[in-house]
Amino acid sequence: MTIEPAADERVFQRVVEYVQNAIASGELRPGQRLPSERELVEKFSIGRASVREALRVLESMELVRSRPRDPRGPLVLPVSAGPVRRSVAMLTSAKAFSLAELVQFRMIADASANLLAANRRTDAQLVALERNMARMRQCLRRGYAEFSQADMEFHEIIAEAGGNQLVQIYGDVTREAVLALIQRTILDADDRTALMLKSIRHHRAVFDAIADRDGLLASRLARETLYAYYADHVDEADRAIMADLVRECGGRLPGS
Repeated sequence: MTIEPAADERVFQRVVEYVQNAIASGELRPGQRLPSERELVEKFSIGRASVREALRVLESMELVRSRPRDPRGPLVLPVSAGPVRRSVAMLTSAKAFSLAELVQFRMIADASANLLAANRRTDAQLVALERNMARMRQCLRRGYAEFSQADMEFHEIIAEAGGNQLVQIYGDVTREAVLALIQRTILDADDRTALMLKSIRHHRAVFDAIADRDGLLASRLARETLYAYYADHVDEADRAIMADLVRECGGRLPGS
């Protein structure tokens, strides 16, 4: 059977959608092969150039891997989270979201990551966190750029320990975007060392909560600390939302 073309769409897109739907439904599974280029041309009644364009799109989505003139057809790959991570990272790097939106989402994502890690962490992951904190202390003498990288890695270890890929993906790219937006303000601050020491104390408190498997405390610490760091960098309305996120988990605002 051939699939009749629709007049108002790019023809290669029909091949892309066919493959996406077949993978989503389980009709196509990792390790299986798509029809050859010639067979796809016949199936969709389109030109070979359109088929090749569709395969390029599918490869960019990491759904298939193809080789020119391979008679076996393109190989179906396991579904990967890589394209999702890149899409979200592009949105954040293009400043599609405000600092307030990113911080508010990070309060939710980091709190969830901490709670999950407290329940699922392994001894090996605790060791990795301890080593990371030791590196952060060493970075006090090396400057904020290296310190912030170690800080990011601390949260990446926690997200990995939590075992939820969605929390890990969205949390990672959100942290990177927040840092990119706020880094100049921190680098220009007179009390960078004080800020780094404050961060180390926070990381120690989070580590202790995760080590004790106290997920509620680890979650609350994330929201309290992010409010303390970023509340002064957003407007009053967004600050009020951040305050409500702290109160929602039983946390306390600075000075209260």
